Amino acid sequence: MAGSYLKTVRYKSVHGYLCPECGGFKGASYWMCRGCSLIHGSASAMGAGHLLADRIAFGVYAPEPRSQALKMMYGYKDEHPASPDYRTLVRAILALGIVGHGDCLNAVAGGSPVAWAMVPSTRQSPRYGKPHPFHEIATSVMGGLPEVEITASEGEKRRFDPERFHIESAPDLNGNVLLLDDSWVTGANVQSVAACLKTAGAEQVSIYCVARIINYDYLYRINQDAPRLFQNSVHYMGGFCPWNRKREIPNSNVDLCNRT
Repeated sequence: MAGSYLKTVRYKSVHGYLCPECGGFKGASYWMCRGCSLIHGSASAMGAGHLLADRIAFGVYAPEPRSQALKMMYGYKDEHPASPDYRTLVRAILALGIVGHGDCLNAVAGGSPVAWAMVPSTRQSPRYGKPHPFHEIATSVMGGLPEVEITASEGEKRRFDPERFHIESAPDLNGNVLLLDDSWVTGANVQSVAACLKTAGAEQVSIYCVARIINYDYLYRINQDAPRLFQNSVHYMGGFCPWNRKREIPNSNVDLCNRT
C-alpha cells in the first residue's frame, strides 16, 4: 500500500537533476545540490573535510509542498498520529535500511557498527528537551547496540557547525558509528553531528535518513517539465540497497535511470 506513494531515493538521472550525494534536486550544470555544496565548502574552509560522514543512505522521498509521504513524516511526530500507519511505516523504512541491509552496511564499512546515535532536536525546535517519537522507533530497531547521547547547543540553524552539538555520554567509538535521522532537508545538522562524532574518536560515521525532503517548486524553476517526469518515472523500488545504491533483485519493469 505504501509503495503506491513512496518513492525510493535515487542519485542519478538522465538530465542530471539529482545530487549524487543526497539524491536532492540540483541544476544540471552543478555537481552537487546547493545544500551539499555549502556543507562541503564550509567543511573545507574549516579544514574539517575529513570529519564529514563516510557514507550516506536514504529510504524514501518526501516531496514538498504536498505529498502523502511528507504528511507521514510530519504526522508520525504527533502525540496522537492521524493514522496508526505513520509510525509503523517510519519504523519499517528504518528497519529495512538498517536490519534488512545490515550485511551490506557491514561490508562497505568493514565491520558491524559499534554504536548508534540520533540527531537531536535543536534549540529552535518545539521538541527540544522533550522525548522524540523517532528515538523510541530507533531504539526498537537498534536493539542492544550502545547509544551515543548527543545534545544541541546554540547555533545558526541549518549551517555546518560541529561545535553546535555535544556528546553527553558515549561507549567506545573505535569503529563505525551509525547516525540516524528521520529527515534530511539541507543535511547541515546531521553532517555537523557526524563531525562531532568523529572529533570524539569515531573512526567512521554512516548516516541513514528515513526521508529526503525535496521541493517540486524548486525543480519546476529549473525545468517546468521535470516535476511531472520525476513523479511519473520514480517509484518505490523493492530490493534496492541504500548502501550500495543499486537494486539487488532484478526487475525489468523498473527504470533505474529516471527520465529527469
